[in-house]
Amino acid sequence: MRLDLARRLVTDQLAITPAGEWLTASAAGVLLEAVGIPVARTFSAATGPAAVDAANEIGYPVALKAASPSIVHKTERGAVRLDLADSDAVLRAFAAMQQALGDEMGGAVVQGMVDPGIETIVGVTRDPSFGSLVLFGMGGVQAELLRDTALRIVPITDRDASEMVRSLRTSPLLFGFRGSSPADTGALEEVLLRVGLLAEHVPEIAELDCNPLVVSQTGAVVVDAKVRLAPVPLGPPPGVRRLRDA
Repeated sequence: MRLDLARRLVTDQLAITPAGEWLTASAAGVLLEAVGIPVARTFSAATGPAAVDAANEIGYPVALKAASPSIVHKTERGAVRLDLADSDAVLRAFAAMQQALGDEMGGAVVQGMVDPGIETIVGVTRDPSFGSLVLFGMGGVQAELLRDTALRIVPITDRDASEMVRSLRTSPLLFGFRGSSPADTGALEEVLLRVGLLAEHVPEIAELDCNPLVVSQTGAVVVDAKVRLAPVPLGPPPGVRRLRDA
C-alpha cells in the first residue's frame, strides 16, 4: 500500500487546479492502485487506431468507454460498449461513440473484460457535519433504483467492513442466494478497508465512486471509478465539537 504515493498524486493535482476537479479515468485508476485496490487493466486512447493498439495489448474481448469524467451515466448515454471481440469491433464502436457524443466523448478508455460477478458500489462522500463517509451498496445500473446502501464514518475497522457487507437487504446475493456460488466477501471487505484508509489519509477526496466493483468467486475488481478532488474545509466539520483541554 502506497498512501504516500496517493497523497502525492492528489497534492500535485490540486497544485494545478486548486479549486478541485474530477480526475480522468486513468488518474482515478492510478490513485486506487496506489493503495492496493484492484482495477481492471485500463488504457486511454484518443483515436480509434490507438484504441485498437490498447485492445491488442490487453487481449480480447475488451470494453470501450467514453473517457470524459463529465459523463456520469455512461450506459444511458451510449458511452459504453462491451465484449468487443476484435479490432474491427473496436474501430466501429469508437466511431459510433464519437458520432453520438462528439467532443464530449473526450477520447476513450479501453479495458479488459472481468470475470462475471455481483456488481456493487463502494465510494466516499464528504458530509458537511461528519466529514468523510465510506459507502457500500449494490451497484451497476440499478444502484439508484435500489438505493440499498450502508454508510460508516472514517476511519472504519474490519468489523465495520464486515457489518456493511452483511447489512443490505440484498446482501444475501453475496452469500450464495438460492444455490448460487458465494462471492469473495473477504476481498470485498478488504476493498472497503482500503477505501477507508484512502479517505482518512487523503481528505481532499470529496467524492469517490467505484461503480461497479465486480465481486466474483475469486476476488473484487473495480471496473469504473470516478474521483472528485476539492480542498478540505478549514476547521472541524460544523457538527463536530472538540473536547476542551483537560
